[in-house]
Amino acid sequence: MAGRMPPMERPDDSPGAAAPPDWRRLAPPALGILALVLFLALARPPGDAYGWRTLFELGHIPLFGCAALLMLRLVQVLRGSTAPAAVDLLIALLATTVLSLATEALQVFQPGRDANVTDAAKNLVGVVSFLAIVAALRPALWQGLGKDGLVAARLVLAGAVLTLSLALAPLAGVAWHYAQRAAALPVVADFTQSWQQPFLSLGRSELERTLAPDGWREMEGRQVSRLTFLDAPWPGVTVREPYPDWSGYRALQFQVWSALEQPVELVLRVDDTHRRRAHADRFNGSFIVLPGLNDFSVPLDTIASGPRERELDLQNISQFIIFSRRPGEPFSLYLGPFRLTGEGERIAGAGAAD
Repeated sequence: MAGRMPPMERPDDSPGAAAPPDWRRLAPPALGILALVLFLALARPPGDAYGWRTLFELGHIPLFGCAALLMLRLVQVLRGSTAPAAVDLLIALLATTVLSLATEALQVFQPGRDANVTDAAKNLVGVVSFLAIVAALRPALWQGLGKDGLVAARLVLAGAVLTLSLALAPLAGVAWHYAQRAAALPVVADFTQSWQQPFLSLGRSELERTLAPDGWREMEGRQVSRLTFLDAPWPGVTVREPYPDWSGYRALQFQVWSALEQPVELVLRVDDTHRRRAHADRFNGSFIVLPGLNDFSVPLDTIASGPRERELDLQNISQFIIFSRRPGEPFSLYLGPFRLTGEGERIAGAGAAD
């Protein structure tokens, strides 16, 4: 009589088989990755400010760095604790890279967005740098190199930290520009200064630095800006995000030098953060520029009364624009700094909210 056959072993009962993954441990990293992807897809800067734009552009780096760490955790749970750590890191790197490319490609189908190679590169910088730091902090990964393992780990760590520092360096530049903007007060615009450049936007015009024309005594030997208005509708320059609080001053002053033989019209527009798109909901001032030096001073109470149905908020100025209406032919004017005058003398009603 044949003996009883032993029960057939299941594959997961064999000595070397890995335990099945604990699905409860998969949920946190999976949900974390989903949350990061949704944030990338749905989040928008709260405004068009230079700082917010830069922060959201560079935000791809830490966002996908965190996604890579979550992906690594997901891979570790799926593969089990006995799987080689180096393979886990490689799989996490490849998976997060694919996720990055997929999210960029899907932006083609989102209104107002498109796939961006620069953003994809930033994603990859975050993925590689964060995983490199994790790898460098795991001594067991480097034991195969013997005595050189510690040196290699330190070099990888230094390289990853340096890469992140260089990639995020523009944030320091943003802080510098805002600090210089504040330090320049009472000057609110000077087109010859490097700190001013991120806050400028040219529309159908050209701007260049040059020495002040002969005869402009106050600016003799100094640089001024030459603004060329092209033959197009509404040419000019926009100063975005000037120092916002003008309420402690009495007037906006600026000088214009004209080498033209005939007078030309120049328009100043000032907006606050509450502006609607209506023409009547801002300050619009027209100035006649004569040949030679023109010294303009606009009372801030006049600017405040610019909107038809309310007062302009002098504590929250968002931009001002210098432009020409519709020149028949291109012309150039020389502009000095725009400065606030009368510090410490608040206009009537400016401190009413205090």
